[in-house]
Amino acid sequence: MHPTSFVIAALLSCTNVVNALANPPIDGDKVAAGYLLLNPTEGPAKLKALASNAATIPINRIYLSFVRPDMVYLPGSNTLEHADIGYASEGDYGFAQVKKHIADLQAGGVEVFLSMGGWNYNCYPYFYAKYSIASFGKGPNFWKITQYGAGSASGCNESNMWCYVCEPQSQNTSLKDFTIFPEPGNTDTWKAAQAVVESGAKGMPVQWHSEITPGAQFADPQGGSTTTVPGSDYFMTVKRDPYTDFIHLAKDLGLDGVDLDYEEMWHADTFRSGNGTGPFQLDQTVYKYSAIVADMVNAIKAIYPACKLSTAAGAAGAWSTKWWGGNLKGLWYYSNLWYPELNQFMFKGPNAGGINVMTYDLSKNNNYFECPDTTANCDLAGQVKFYMNTYAAAGIPARVGYEIGQPAYPDAANDAANQIPLTQTELTGILTGVSSSSTMGGFFWELYKAKNSEPTGAKGQPDNIDVTSVAQQVCAKVLPNESRCKGSVPQVGGSQPAPVPQSSATESHKITTSSIVAATVTAPPPTPPTIASASQSVAEKTRTVPSATADTPAKTTPVKTTASCSDDDDEDSAPKSQTAVAGSGAMQGSPCSVHGQTVCTDGNTYQCAYYGTYALSWGKWFSGC
Repeated sequence: MHPTSFVIAALLSCTNVVNALANPPIDGDKVAAGYLLLNPTEGPAKLKALASNAATIPINRIYLSFVRPDMVYLPGSNTLEHADIGYASEGDYGFAQVKKHIADLQAGGVEVFLSMGGWNYNCYPYFYAKYSIASFGKGPNFWKITQYGAGSASGCNESNMWCYVCEPQSQNTSLKDFTIFPEPGNTDTWKAAQAVVESGAKGMPVQWHSEITPGAQFADPQGGSTTTVPGSDYFMTVKRDPYTDFIHLAKDLGLDGVDLDYEEMWHADTFRSGNGTGPFQLDQTVYKYSAIVADMVNAIKAIYPACKLSTAAGAAGAWSTKWWGGNLKGLWYYSNLWYPELNQFMFKGPNAGGINVMTYDLSKNNNYFECPDTTANCDLAGQVKFYMNTYAAAGIPARVGYEIGQPAYPDAANDAANQIPLTQTELTGILTGVSSSSTMGGFFWELYKAKNSEPTGAKGQPDNIDVTSVAQQVCAKVLPNESRCKGSVPQVGGSQPAPVPQSSATESHKITTSSIVAATVTAPPPTPPTIASASQSVAEKTRTVPSATADTPAKTTPVKTTASCSDDDDEDSAPKSQTAVAGSGAMQGSPCSVHGQTVCTDGNTYQCAYYGTYALSWGKWFSGC
């Protein structure tokens, strides 16, 4: 579905209406949350089942995942065509259905967030293989370089997906399955975010890399090899800022909040500073991450003031000791230290969605120094306590993360013996040993991820627990008087989902390289679905489809937000006195003053936007109306 001239009236409206929670959470800080991985095959049925049972599912927040960070969304267009969340691949790409299910969930007392990122939507295979894995030698993931690249990064290329460091060979991925978080340097909103970061920089001089644009050719800063940057450059073609458009989308869907799932380890290692084998500094990645947060914060204030913002953070993210590369250790520590106002926006006040720490996919293989504290037990509960204590020490309130079923790391094909699954014993240890599990709650990956049912063999983990058991206990800990905590996650025909093979669907990655105790790192909620198309990855096709019950009519009350028309018009920081001059085509010379406004004439749709200048002008958006 393409935007048409009807959008004009919506964009000119001075009343911003969103859906209020009919049964809001008891305490906005107390959250029991689950991520829902969508794909066009099974996603609609899963979301419908959850929405139909919203009042009784044992969670009070859902994270829909994932949207690509190279997305484009035209305000008021009501289509997910260029803001694919893995729901549908035609028509309005699921916009209307998703919006209805969001309203139904909210009516049942469940907040709904949309997450941007996920592993595939953070991964640049060439640079991740070379600088995060191969450059450190015999780390826990180097076996992939050995097996597929004859022990050298030079043996990794696009034909072997740069030695399958982002996805295993079994997934048969191509470059279109990946993207990165871009730096939309041709937009005023991104420039404003850069200014915030530059004014507070306390590390190395800031270096921006807007030339690393999805779809462009980029030369390796060391060695000169040129590769294609994964992702789509459509946002550049139409001169949109994906992070601002993310907030526009949240507003039009009526979401409670948005979630930033940033994990560009390739960026940290490619642009690290330091000498020899370390320690290093990841200042440039602190700056980039903080700029993305600043961009979203600015957009929320200008476009959708009621929107909450959360972030998924690595387990070692608040650990402030020396960084040896290969992960994002210290990223959230330094971002909070240098830019406290940005981080406090996420964990303090009305927009606080929270800091969700991915304390899972941890390893007990101390041959690679993957136990964070050599004086303590290396079990899952012990490691979770250690990492959560680093967040507390850094002054960052944070929630515990759990993973259902078999962990993604260490890779079961290489080191299954050192995986640490979430068993009942480990869950009890976390719930009784981490104070934030009762004061703030927790989240888990993923609502339809199966427990491991293989009792023997390399992948055998017979005593890990199912999603409903985890959700009920996490819920009861943080919301002890809530009846929903006794509910269950709706399944297909009342059965549990089938086990998911070890694959990209749960792939996580970390490297430790210190000769002393080094940092481990966990990847965020795993692999996102590919951009909407008729074909999906193997990981998507192997997921089971739950039954969907009848829809429940939305019970919502419209309320006005505090946003004004001037807020909406001003999201790109353009002076209001500047009205467009010359445009293109039939709109040549016509004035425009509402950013994002569209009009259909002469068989084409035109958009009012900034086309390489600080003044609004009309430009051709696409052929047809």
